[in-house]
Amino acid sequence: MANTTTSKPTPASPAPIKRPGGPMMGGSRSVDKPKNFKSTSKRLLANFKPLILKFVLVITIVIISTTLIIISPVLIRNLLSDMTAFIGHDPTFTTIQINWEVLFQKFGIIMILYTVSAILTWFADWIVVKISAEYAFNLRKQIQSKLDRLPLSYFDSQTYGEIMSRGTNDVDTIARSMQQIITQVISGIVMLIGILIAMFVTDWRLALVAVATLPLMIIVTVIIAMTSQKEFVKYQTKLGMLDSHIEETYGGYKLVKLFNREEKEIATFKAINDDMEKSDRKSQFLSGVIFPMIRFINNLGFVGISIVGGVLKADNAAASLANMVAFFMFIALFQQPFMQIGQISNIIQSTVAAAERIFGVLDEKEFVPDEVDAIQVEDGIQGNVDFENVSFSYKAETPLIESMNLHIKAGESVAIVGPTGAGKTTIVNLIMRFYEINGGTIKLDGIDIRHYSRAALRGCVGMVLQDTWLFSGSIKENIRYGRVNATDEDVIAAAKSAHAHHFISTLPEGYDFVLNEDGTNISQGQRQLITIARAIISQPKILILDEATSSVDTRTELAIQDAMAKMMTNRTSFVIAHRLSTIKNAKLILVMNKGKIIETGTHQQLLELKGFYADLYNAQFAGTNPLAPKEV
Repeated sequence: MANTTTSKPTPASPAPIKRPGGPMMGGSRSVDKPKNFKSTSKRLLANFKPLILKFVLVITIVIISTTLIIISPVLIRNLLSDMTAFIGHDPTFTTIQINWEVLFQKFGIIMILYTVSAILTWFADWIVVKISAEYAFNLRKQIQSKLDRLPLSYFDSQTYGEIMSRGTNDVDTIARSMQQIITQVISGIVMLIGILIAMFVTDWRLALVAVATLPLMIIVTVIIAMTSQKEFVKYQTKLGMLDSHIEETYGGYKLVKLFNREEKEIATFKAINDDMEKSDRKSQFLSGVIFPMIRFINNLGFVGISIVGGVLKADNAAASLANMVAFFMFIALFQQPFMQIGQISNIIQSTVAAAERIFGVLDEKEFVPDEVDAIQVEDGIQGNVDFENVSFSYKAETPLIESMNLHIKAGESVAIVGPTGAGKTTIVNLIMRFYEINGGTIKLDGIDIRHYSRAALRGCVGMVLQDTWLFSGSIKENIRYGRVNATDEDVIAAAKSAHAHHFISTLPEGYDFVLNEDGTNISQGQRQLITIARAIISQPKILILDEATSSVDTRTELAIQDAMAKMMTNRTSFVIAHRLSTIKNAKLILVMNKGKIIETGTHQQLLELKGFYADLYNAQFAGTNPLAPKEV
């Protein structure tokens, strides 16, 4: 016989975890700039370590390609300054003679440089595409691995759409941005340094005129980048909110229609979409402003070069027409890095904002890892369960379970009843280590469950919950999910025990009938039968039933209860019930309220006590209110 002891009353009602994902939620997030641009950027770059060789190859190719572009104006200057090498005239100056062979050689060299530069640029872009794809793959793998190590409390505090947005949209943003950032940053830096060197080597006086526009370019670029940064961050955040809203709305579309909330959900969608559109428009506008501004500043440079070059030529200085032509080309190239910086600065801000959201997931506190020498096998587990002075709360300021003591022998069946929020399902979560207890010890066969690996602990437990968990795939695959090495005969036997074989046989393709996501192409009751079959085939040592027959008709319920009774034989079983009629024959009933066990006994014993259980029972079958004040 199980025995229980209780302690002082809990001062507050339990605070059950609020499960986001309902169709009415918008998944709002505050809009902030990246909290730490520098450290986030370093982490992004650190993830390039596995790709460092490819990255170095791209840098080398881009440097060579950009250098060839910079050399071309110098060759054109030399060509123009030495025109006598291929253009001549007769003594009377009446006939111009052109040496076409020399002319084609000099121009041919310039064309070869441009052609080779274009080919190298294409090759670098091709490698960058592969780098960004591999980078995104590695990042998604990190996120997936991290999600597998996060505790259930994290998923209880996040909407599914928000989690999906971080693993898809944010990663895609980084991958697409990398393709532009890598080549443009490298080529821009090389171009800027190379052009400065080439200009001072060609003519330092004209170079000073050209460089005079540099501070103005920097000021314009920085101001526009800082102004547009907030809008890019806001756009990325709103995109996550929109994805979350869509996923939640269409996931609960039946509920939306039931309560006639279509217009409300459309209005919410429109509000988020409008905000996202405004942020996108502002960020793109600000990003586009930089191009005409840089062109205007460069036009001032053209004017300055023309004036100073003309003065120098008039004074018979070293400056010549060839120098001026070369500088016009230099300035045209000189503006490209600033135009690229202005464009990619916004892309970098968007990338860092997306990376910060991803790193926010990667930095989440993981569940306590298994002990190094944790018990790895479930064979030999008997099923004795002991709660010793267990305390737990979802929120520190709201205690739920305090100093609970519960002792269940192997093979015993225990029914747990109580009002909503009493802590019934919490006991299940603690046994499965979905949550870690705040104090005390939970033991399995006299061993602290923390000494078992999670795989071994959960492998010996079978669960049938009120909410059905089915996946896209055949019915056979869904049942076999409980034991992957089960044969087809095992699957059919489990389905028969769960009274699911008949309806499965009537479906097209029978056990090979493919369920869609969440199994919505069959009825709720049929989905429940499949989950029961899945629990049966797992052959658990401990069985947890959380209102497992709530979605089936009365006749099927009786049949399932008979199957469950056979399945529960010689197994430690926890039956969480809201309908008290389903546990009337239980050998032991635990009555919970506000996180503590307040009554124990059989159904008849608890009725005779005329306590809380009796009030609950009468409320269901006599129409009384157990919470109403009692007459004195």
